[in-house]
Amino acid sequence: MLKAVITGANGFVGSHIVEELISKKYQVICIVRSSSNLSKISKFPLLYKYGNLTDKTFLQNCVQNADAVIHCAGTVRAFNKDGYFQSNVENTRNICEAVLKSNKELKKFIFISSQAAMGPSKTLQPRKLDEKEEPVSDYGLSKLAAEEVVKNTLGGKIPYTILRPASVYGPGDKDIFIFFNLVHKHLRPVTIEKRILQLVYVKDVAKSVISCIENKKTDDKTYYIAHKTSYTWAQVGKIIAKAAGRKTVPLPLPDFVFKFAGMAAQSFSLLTKKPAVLNKQKINEMLKERWTADTQPAETDLNIDFTKLEIGSKITYNWYLNNKYF
Repeated sequence: MLKAVITGANGFVGSHIVEELISKKYQVICIVRSSSNLSKISKFPLLYKYGNLTDKTFLQNCVQNADAVIHCAGTVRAFNKDGYFQSNVENTRNICEAVLKSNKELKKFIFISSQAAMGPSKTLQPRKLDEKEEPVSDYGLSKLAAEEVVKNTLGGKIPYTILRPASVYGPGDKDIFIFFNLVHKHLRPVTIEKRILQLVYVKDVAKSVISCIENKKTDDKTYYIAHKTSYTWAQVGKIIAKAAGRKTVPLPLPDFVFKFAGMAAQSFSLLTKKPAVLNKQKINEMLKERWTADTQPAETDLNIDFTKLEIGSKITYNWYLNNKYF
């Protein structure tokens, strides 16, 4: 039985990776904090290692004898640049160095990065993986810096694969849930300015991880993970509405609405002393004209039929419905 160690197992994406690993008969070891909410993964037969990604000795013990290490943990909300870099970059460095120290026979290290590390496309053409990255947020900068840590630390020593998912949706998500919630209330969000994006169904991210573990073609490579189809916000709303069987009316959303929401959320976070879900940088990312990139390398090397939005949105909506999110 192959052994996989995963960080961030209790998160949205991580929990789906865990489920996929279990379905493929892996022994799964989850690195979690003692305070972690494990409700998303409690039904699975897992081994837990309780500790912190800042503890190098702890990490060395965790990754010993593993066949694969999947680093999915990361900070998506922080008060400042240092917060993102301390978590996303230094913790990545810690686990990479732990692998080098105690498991030089590791078959594959997989790092879950983000499309934010690439930055938006500046032309009508999808961004290519060999183009110079241009992140537009501290989060994106931290993910790009973490990718460099993986390459510089493990390159030539341990096989690695870096995955850059587009906007991820699926059962359990709380960010893109706003689309589904509005559709459920018979509203369809439409931006005044035309904006294009790609999406990826969360289970396709999980399948991508499994595909990479023993696939030598993916060694030391980076992949953009998404369905190849690009959508406007209006198209996303219409597809979700059709999948949900809900009649909707368009809800026009001018840019100033997003900007005001970002400023308000950021100000409120100062009172609650918790990082905001939305902030100025997140809104700036959302308002970029085109978030598209080349999916062909992933389609070719990973051998995955990425889920169409029409199918994934129906599964996701029904999951929200059955789990009383509405």
